[in-house]
Amino acid sequence: MQRRSLSLALAGATLVPVAAMAQGTAGRAPGPGATPQANTPPANMTSMPPERLAMMTHEAGHFSLLSARMGVEKASSAEVKRFANFEVREQEGMAQAMKMAGHNFPEPRFGGEKTQVMQRLQSASGADFDKMFLQVQEQGHQELLNLTTAMAGSQAPMPDKIMALLASDRIREHLIDIGVLQGRS
Repeated sequence: MQRRSLSLALAGATLVPVAAMAQGTAGRAPGPGATPQANTPPANMTSMPPERLAMMTHEAGHFSLLSARMGVEKASSAEVKRFANFEVREQEGMAQAMKMAGHNFPEPRFGGEKTQVMQRLQSASGADFDKMFLQVQEQGHQELLNLTTAMAGSQAPMPDKIMALLASDRIREHLIDIGVLQGRS
């Protein structure tokens, strides 16, 4: 029994820093060129129905997945291509985790701005593609960070909160990686 309690205590302790970081981003302004969804502060979304937050997170993750798959095919830089591969695997894993948590969302269909973004990515090539791809990923990651931060602070079921806390930390890492790839440190 003591080993089980110790394991649970250690698992909980590993989530405390992640939760603290998720709370610390609520007042941060989104980066340049952020989409309207990326501009929505997490505090303004915590009162949304948990299932709606989960659906929005699924949609944002799916868009990131589709654009990352394009990055795997079209990136001219080996580092950008590597990032795209990591993003594909991460988003596929998050989709599986959401299904395991009981969400069975249909594949989203995008219109409007997101369709236009995908068309611009499709028509770009070389260094222009890499630059545009990183901008799209940066905006998408900011949107995902705001959604997961909101989910962690909402009335969402515990499995969703745990996924959100763990995803938020990884998203922050990806935002740093994107900045490095864009030449910012």
